[in-house]
Amino acid sequence: REYRCAVQEACHSYVTEACQRNRGTDLEVNLSREIKSVNMSKAEGKKFLGKLSEVQMETFTLSPDQLGEKAGGVLSITATSEARHRALGEALDSIHESEPHTKIVVFANAFYGGYDSALSYLESSGRKFCRVSSDDTVQQQNEVISWFRHVDATEEDRSRPRVLLLSFEQAAGHNLQEACHHVIMYDPMYSGSDAVADASVEEQAVGRVMRQGQKDDVTVTRIVVKGPGGERCLDDWIVERNLDENVLQAATSNFD
Repeated sequence: REYRCAVQEACHSYVTEACQRNRGTDLEVNLSREIKSVNMSKAEGKKFLGKLSEVQMETFTLSPDQLGEKAGGVLSITATSEARHRALGEALDSIHESEPHTKIVVFANAFYGGYDSALSYLESSGRKFCRVSSDDTVQQQNEVISWFRHVDATEEDRSRPRVLLLSFEQAAGHNLQEACHHVIMYDPMYSGSDAVADASVEEQAVGRVMRQGQKDDVTVTRIVVKGPGGERCLDDWIVERNLDENVLQAATSNFD
């Protein structure tokens, strides 16, 4: 818990500083936020409700805050849903169908298994992608990021992967606006009851491409997993919380 709080505080401080630097400078591109909703399978729904029975609850329409300390176990089910895998593949295909050579940044929440889930899908799908691993040297990490910082100039550049996977915790400090204008949020950012901190982390991720120097309109696609019958579920609640007007205003207060 102390680690999570430290991450939240660091991210919030970074956003505050970055917003302060950009104060008074308007971007001339549009930001489009899209939702891609998918239903979990019946088997996943059964597993979801089974986990809830441990706390005497049996409904899809609840919030993580209602679960308290038990939220992690339930969130891990939705974070690793096969439906989420499918949605990521469809989102990538849809973007590349209209923009075959565009570079896409995928952000995932590492707290409840979302990042590992996205990584597992990308590896098993056979898609070419990049990620920044703690096992890599600093030089290797910088090289990967540089591929997504700059537009392609050579055939070698154009032959490199078009997808970069990052955890939300890896968002800080990267300037990807020159070569990227598509962001996919594999799962929403939730680390606890602090909505402003979580919204700050998400907005920081968006800010990797929605910043000075961006020449194209930016699209942010969020994957939202619902119950087997389309019931509202945890993702709906978290996304609505993180995008609440008052929460966003508090999270990005220094833009004004």
